Amino acid sequence: MSSMRSNMDTFNVILKVMGLSLLLSIAIKYLAPFAAIEPTLFNVLFAVLSPALLLATVFLFRFSRNHG
Repeated sequence: MSSMRSNMDTFNVILKVMGLSLLLSIAIKYLAPFAAIEPTLFNVLFAVLSPALLLATVFLFRFSRNHG
C-alpha cells in the first residue's frame, strides 16, 4: 500500500512540473515579444549564468542544512 502511495505522489509531482513547464512555455511564446530586452553583455551573462547560480545556491543551502 505504501508503494502505491509513493508512486502516486511521484506521479503527481511529475504532472505538476509538466504543467508548470507548459504554462511557462506558453507565457514565453506569447508574452516574450512584448518584453524588449536589449542584447547587452550584462543581460546575456545574466540569462546564461543565473540558472546555474540559482541551482548552486539551492544545493549549497541544502548541503549546509544536512551537514551542519
